[in-house]
Amino acid sequence: MLEFIPIKHGGGVIVDSKPQQKFEKPDNCILECVQNAIDAAKETNGKRQKTILKFHFSQVRKSECKFFDKNFENHLKVRKYGKRHDFDDSISCLIMEDFSTTGITGDPDIPDDQTSTGEKNNWYHFLIDFGGQNKLQDAKKGGSEGEGRQTFMLNSGIATFFGISIDSRNNNRPSIFGMSYFGSRKVNGTTFPAFSSFGKKIKYENNDECVPVSDVQKAKEFISLFNLKREISEPGTSIVIPFYSKEDISSEFIIQRLIDIYRVPILRNELEVFVEDTQINSQNIRSLVDAREENHEKKLLYQDYFNFLEESSKNLSKEECFEINFFDNDEINKGNIENFDKLIVKFNENKLLKLRLSFQIKKLRDNIRYDTFSSSIDIYIKKYPSNLDNIRETFNDFIRGQMPLYQRRNKKTSMFHLVNIQDAHAMLLFKHAEQANHSEISADNWKLKDEYKGYKPIIRLSKNITIKLYNLITSENSEEDYEATQDLFQIDEKDTGQSQNNSSGGDEEEDEVDDPPEDTKITDIVVPPIFEGLKQYEVSQENESNGTITLYVKGKVYKEKEIKKNIEEAQKYLAEVKKVDFSKYTSEVGRKQLERMKKKSDIFERRLIEYKNFLSDGCTFYPRRIEIDAGFEGEGVRNSIKKYKPRDFDFADESFKLNLSSGVKLKKRNQNEISLIANKADFNFSVNGFGEGIEDIRWRIRNYTI
Repeated sequence: MLEFIPIKHGGGVIVDSKPQQKFEKPDNCILECVQNAIDAAKETNGKRQKTILKFHFSQVRKSECKFFDKNFENHLKVRKYGKRHDFDDSISCLIMEDFSTTGITGDPDIPDDQTSTGEKNNWYHFLIDFGGQNKLQDAKKGGSEGEGRQTFMLNSGIATFFGISIDSRNNNRPSIFGMSYFGSRKVNGTTFPAFSSFGKKIKYENNDECVPVSDVQKAKEFISLFNLKREISEPGTSIVIPFYSKEDISSEFIIQRLIDIYRVPILRNELEVFVEDTQINSQNIRSLVDAREENHEKKLLYQDYFNFLEESSKNLSKEECFEINFFDNDEINKGNIENFDKLIVKFNENKLLKLRLSFQIKKLRDNIRYDTFSSSIDIYIKKYPSNLDNIRETFNDFIRGQMPLYQRRNKKTSMFHLVNIQDAHAMLLFKHAEQANHSEISADNWKLKDEYKGYKPIIRLSKNITIKLYNLITSENSEEDYEATQDLFQIDEKDTGQSQNNSSGGDEEEDEVDDPPEDTKITDIVVPPIFEGLKQYEVSQENESNGTITLYVKGKVYKEKEIKKNIEEAQKYLAEVKKVDFSKYTSEVGRKQLERMKKKSDIFERRLIEYKNFLSDGCTFYPRRIEIDAGFEGEGVRNSIKKYKPRDFDFADESFKLNLSSGVKLKKRNQNEISLIANKADFNFSVNGFGEGIEDIRWRIRNYTI
């Protein structure tokens, strides 16, 4: 079927790319498979077909795999990578197969970048030309450097993978192959390079080469051996990873990663996946996500986000479309946006808005001259529903073509947003900005420097465009005071000795640590646990079916066991921080890691005091006095609560209905003030009566110890 054919080193420098430094995460092989499948999607009349992927598991016996011969075992014994597993007789395999794709095209018998007819030979680029950038100039494809297939070997306990590809452009010719990453090594006194292959040996230009086996009968045996889903007549590629990491990779793990990272192409019906018996498509992704999300508010936001994504794929009216004028600067102000005041109104009406950012691209034609292209990026935004806009979550995406750059998601806004890059020139520019795994972009990527001019402002602006837009809108938007200001959730500094603003709903540490310059990703030296600030209560607002508005205040209950566990985890984290050897972090990145650690440890130390005091107080903030104020917003009114007039409304009127659970009592309701005494954390309060609409009301809630 196949033969293990290590080609001895032919002289010169031995190069080992050490791919484990780029592709160390267990999900990288899953993401690489999806990317390759999307890249190889078939086209009909210029339109891409939906890509179909199937992930499953199989079991084979070593005795059934004749290619695992004595020669292979000799090399396996001296391998430098993939040492974890014993070479047991029972082999668990992860199978990844794509359908509705072209398969690997070209001539597998020619170890060169062109076929005998001068066409591109993708077999050469897949099996030989690592890091050759053969995809870099294709705007539609995800890959660029050609290194990702190494993830298949890195996720194998014996650093080996196998595959079969059926070439749709060559009469559905099947070819089987394999590859091992053992590192440079000596076997029986002979030196071998880092990679070795499975296939058949040929002579090419007087050199020994290993190429795939293109024999129909042997391909059928391969399909049967590994129990593949593929029929011999179905174009596409199947990858087999023997001794995959069962500790990390399971059906549920694959499903979780797919519905999280590829939610946009799945919802757009561009991608459909089967993981064992679970189908993931545009019809059921909502229910799959809902079943795996425990937080009720996030469940609601997820469904609203999917609605947002579906709506963004439709043609919007001119009333919902705006232009952003780009002036080669990585900052924007309201003067950059035409009809900015109208945008504010539409945003507050919870309309989905499209903003087009147009710019010029200068791409190198030769060593001196550049070609200039007009291009654009579309940004879609929509405010979170009013009753959930105290949350900040990663309900946003950054898409180039069909590829999600998922590390561009952030928790810094209370709005849905989508950066949608579909213009060919823009896609190619941003492809050059992408880093390993295509999950992030950098304005300092070396690939940009080689091909483009004047690109840094647009790349840097695009990275934070949605955050800048949100801050620009909310700074001009008095309606944002409703739930995104400190007034609503803040604990009085005089009262507790520190202020606490939980309006973001995200990680406080994420907001407090600045993004490092030049887009360098700074990681934690010691990974901190979740250690959120304590809250006295939670606030929400709902628009009722009869047109009125209800404000809810609900006490936050903490259990002693939960508090003690958080204290223990925080103490462990701080103890690990003290063990860090600062002398090992002298580089610029190292210094930034130390700064990040110092900021986080300071937060933990302050919060630890807060938790210990809370524990000594019996795990309760109560009794407390809670003061609620309200006021009508109006054009040009900067502080609506201070501008309140008795003719506006009066909480003493019978039209305002108050509901108080046990544990909370009314102290006063007069004009625009309500005063409560809450005696225990487990309380609920609501007030209903306003009918003018949420955009006309500002609430302020404060609380004090008694």
